[in-house]
Amino acid sequence: GLRIGLATCYDVRFPELFRAHADAGAQLSLLPASWGAGPGKREQWELLIRARALDATVWLAAVGQADPAATGTLEAEAADPTAPTGIGHSAVVGPDGTVRQRLGATPGLLVAEISSDEVTAVRRKVSVLANRRLSRNV
Repeated sequence: GLRIGLATCYDVRFPELFRAHADAGAQLSLLPASWGAGPGKREQWELLIRARALDATVWLAAVGQADPAATGTLEAEAADPTAPTGIGHSAVVGPDGTVRQRLGATPGLLVAEISSDEVTAVRRKVSVLANRRLSRNV
């Protein structure tokens, strides 16, 4: 079967966790998130999910909370400014860092085929896990 690693939201900023998933045999990391809105936040989200998939050569299913303003379920004047808002933009990223499927800011359904054979092939070609250096003296 397919082995899955689990992370949440802010964890996407820490590549070591995703490498630990790979070291433990995961071929897919699942990342639910409520990524906060703001200038440049969508670009950060997209960059980070692609980088984590490539860092660990795993599939990454990044599940972003839909933007309440985009769904029409939240009146702008009634919104709690301290509540998490999310930006949506869920995606499935391949082990080579390419986005295979994505959603927008609103809720949607995304179904993707995940191949463990592709993880093996990418790890043979891009051997970052085997070649990494753990010492700070190198």
